[in-house]
Amino acid sequence: MDLLVIKQGWYGERIARHLRERAPSWRVEVLSLRKGLPRILEDDDIAALVAELARELPPGAGSPDLLLFLAEEASACLLLPELAEKLEPGALICPVDDYRVVPRGLERQLSAELSELGVPHVFPRPFCSLTGGPASIGEFSRAFGMPEVAVELDGDRIARVTVKRGAPCGSTHYMAMKILGASLEEAPRLAGLYVQTYPCLASHVEDPLIGEDMIHVSASLAKAAVERAIRRALARA
Repeated sequence: MDLLVIKQGWYGERIARHLRERAPSWRVEVLSLRKGLPRILEDDDIAALVAELARELPPGAGSPDLLLFLAEEASACLLLPELAEKLEPGALICPVDDYRVVPRGLERQLSAELSELGVPHVFPRPFCSLTGGPASIGEFSRAFGMPEVAVELDGDRIARVTVKRGAPCGSTHYMAMKILGASLEEAPRLAGLYVQTYPCLASHVEDPLIGEDMIHVSASLAKAAVERAIRRALARA
């Protein structure tokens, strides 16, 4: 799969690096969008920024199977329709790890414009809640998205953790390493704790629709993954 990542900062760079390390069979290109954009972008501003990004593409680059857009400023998301029209990706993922970057109203607006262009797309809230989707989004989500792990036990302790699907930021692999040796009682709680201490885009800003911030959703997903894995391991014992 040809994956094009457009990132806007250090957090996006970490995600791109993790994807490259864990999906070596994919071709991963990374473009950088500058930060400090005006809060309101005029059409000419958008066209100039899209052209600036397009110039970073390798010569002869075709349309990517999947475009992953990792914005850290709300105005950056206004580029999505024109980017989709110019790059013609097979599908698009725009994670929402901070409500301030993609509020619900902006998501609806962007979704309508992308649908008009015929581009399959998802806005997972947060990124590590992704479980599937149309076109190349489904292929991506088989490797990255909602955490899924398997554990081996040594008595009442975690002896081994295998990551079957990990969060795109790398927090699942970090958590898997940190809970080794933990008791079965403590391991799920620790999984959630370690995910919250791992640097990723998920913020402490509450999403008013769900009444929870993204970092706590991420922690809950990791905790639930470990709980499921322990239940499966105990059932095999």
